[in-house]
Amino acid sequence: MQDHMDLYAELGVTPQAEPEVIRAAYRALARRYHPDRQTGASALMAAKMARINHAYDVLGQADRRRAYDASCRVLPAPRLAPVLHAATTSARVGQARPFLTTYDQRGRLHAFL
Repeated sequence: MQDHMDLYAELGVTPQAEPEVIRAAYRALARRYHPDRQTGASALMAAKMARINHAYDVLGQADRRRAYDASCRVLPAPRLAPVLHAATTSARVGQARPFLTTYDQRGRLHAFL
């Protein structure tokens, strides 16, 4: 796996997130990206799931998470301000639906359509 990959960003949580938040984020992403749950799963989905598994493998264990934080010198999240994204369900960018993501005080990611 890549050593420079931001594992917190891969799971969509902040570095201050509690273990149960990390576990919930992993489970939600696993349900979404697991190749066995998708019809016509591609190599991209398998690669995404491998990155998600690696991130949870490191962040899901307290000692490995501390070592990762020390090696990366993870700073607190720079901002908790909302970010506007464009989500597409098809290949047409013109049909993009904007949604808003925010983090709460415990580091949980929220998306609002």
